[in-house]
Amino acid sequence: MIKLEDFKKLGLTITWRLLYKAIYEKRMSVENAIAFAIEKLERGDERREICELAGSYTDERDDILNLLHELIQQENTEDDLEYRKIRAVIVSNTLRIKDNNYINGLMNLNDLWMKLDYPSDLLHAIQGKNNDITPDQYYTAENYNLLYKRNEDWLKGELEYLRGKQ
Repeated sequence: MIKLEDFKKLGLTITWRLLYKAIYEKRMSVENAIAFAIEKLERGDERREICELAGSYTDERDDILNLLHELIQQENTEDDLEYRKIRAVIVSNTLRIKDNNYINGLMNLNDLWMKLDYPSDLLHAIQGKNNDITPDQYYTAENYNLLYKRNEDWLKGELEYLRGKQ
């Protein structure tokens, strides 16, 4: 599961829409929305929805999502941008530790992009998906290093784009 700190470490702005999407998709726990609301209260934002959210219990998922939806109406954010932030965090968390076993590493990268539904801007190559790469060509340390670097480069470019859009 992703956390508020993951976004902060990457220099990505946290929005109510981002929290809603991440919690709705079950990529983030509701505790993060509550913690973010408490941070907002401590900074002086005392809107009714934030107060209610800060006082919510973790077993009130539907109520928390409803409060987040109300807060979304008060901000100017885009679904696509917030989704891309979530995706960037997921990729960053996956790339945080490079697997020493290249077969496991390739499988982890493949699983990552499969879970993200193979987005159109995917630079990662998956053996047999829109290519004629054989297993002998694909499952090598050299290919893993190449694809890992390609994923790192993709993430770097994506983060630059996202930070520029905030």
